[in-house]
Amino acid sequence: MKQIKLNVEDDKLEIVLTILNNLKDGLISSIQSETNILPTTKYQPKQNKIIQENEKPQGKYLSSASYKAKLEKR
Repeated sequence: MKQIKLNVEDDKLEIVLTILNNLKDGLISSIQSETNILPTTKYQPKQNKIIQENEKPQGKYLSSASYKAKLEKR
């Protein structure tokens, strides 16, 4: 297996590790660093809930059903 060594400035290390971690699965078998940086977590939605089409949304936008009804009135 081939190895690549990178010299990265301390303030840019987190950016480079993020880029390497986001590459296609199976492309890189392991990543090692001299310093311990906590791996960034993937996006976790605040609500783990599916909003149905007829439900009223909490934000400023209309639900898809309300938007369709508004368009049909025109």
